Amino acid sequence: MKAPSLEQTVDSVLDSLPPVWDRIRGKLRAGATGRFAITLEQFHTLRHIRRGYDSVKGLAERLQVSRPAVSQAVDALAAKGLVTRVQESEDRRCMRIHLTPYANEVMDENFEENRAWMKSQMASLTGKELAAIDAAMRTLRRTFSPEDRKQ
Repeated sequence: MKAPSLEQTVDSVLDSLPPVWDRIRGKLRAGATGRFAITLEQFHTLRHIRRGYDSVKGLAERLQVSRPAVSQAVDALAAKGLVTRVQESEDRRCMRIHLTPYANEVMDENFEENRAWMKSQMASLTGKELAAIDAAMRTLRRTFSPEDRKQ
């Protein structure tokens, strides 16, 4: 079997990833908005805080949005009791953002439900197919993720 051309591979990625991600994102959105009554963007903010982006500046850079937009999202999340702000002792202007225990608990549940749903969708795949998907995802991540390119 002849290897696909670069153009065919790009077309395949563009044809495959959007509908897959739309389904996954829809499941995440339903869980987040249903339980937290928040927007998908606010959910992504929570997710990145959980991953260690604990300042408005860091979140804005990671999410590729303005600092005022992140501040607005954090204000809304704080009003819902999902995040706390802790002032740094050495710099009073710097606030660290943390998830509340409730936010962590609900996010754990949401991610577990989504992982279970994804497993059910992929349960019929063979070991060879799972390995191929895993390898393709690692390659795509390495190709497109600035963090992974530095390694």
